[in-house]
Amino acid sequence: MTAIMQLEFAFRDPGSLHRELESRSGLRLNLVLTDNSHTVMSVKHHPVSGVVALRMHHMFLGADPDVVQALATWLKRPSCRRSGDVIDRFIRSNRHLVRRRANAQRRLYPVGAVYDLRAMYREVNDAYFNGTLDAAITWGRRPTGKKRRSIRFGSYSVEEHLIRIHPYLDRVEVPEFFVRYIVFHEMLHAHLGIEESPTGRRKIHTPEFKRLERTYPDFERAEAWQAKPSNLRMLLR
Repeated sequence: MTAIMQLEFAFRDPGSLHRELESRSGLRLNLVLTDNSHTVMSVKHHPVSGVVALRMHHMFLGADPDVVQALATWLKRPSCRRSGDVIDRFIRSNRHLVRRRANAQRRLYPVGAVYDLRAMYREVNDAYFNGTLDAAITWGRRPTGKKRRSIRFGSYSVEEHLIRIHPYLDRVEVPEFFVRYIVFHEMLHAHLGIEESPTGRRKIHTPEFKRLERTYPDFERAEAWQAKPSNLRMLLR
């Protein structure tokens, strides 16, 4: 498994990007650059004036000519899958430019009663990600309220750059290999990023994600453990 490779291009000024998109698309644009961490691009076509309101993250100031052409084509033909794929790849490779809330302002609890997530994170990072990942990790809050019938073992927040592991896994009945696999699973999300289509729809478990996940040595053993109904009942007791 290799580290994320990111290509960097010279940033253009907003006016230059505006003119280039209008020239390539043949459309009249109202371009607004944002620092939005949720929706990196949105498009609205005015039914009367024909002006296209385009809001996009400032990362696009660094787009290379191929990406700008894909944007222009997609503005004219939103159903163009080839252009959409180019834009998706650009967004994914530039997620590091999205402003994230500082984890330092929030208390994290990576050391549990049984398992130390920091130690697992460091080991997995060195073994499978060349030590390149810098996401934070913590045990999540223990849920309260009504009895649950399912459990989400972990999650990765792109906006917070934070991995949360369900606290029910911090118990001696849960094997270490399974907790480590869940940590790897969420770290893989941080490694690949969360793909976002030009329409804003997020793609979580992509074919590439599933391919890389299956290369993890304990993948089948972990899948078998979580598939046993008795293990789920134990966790939800």
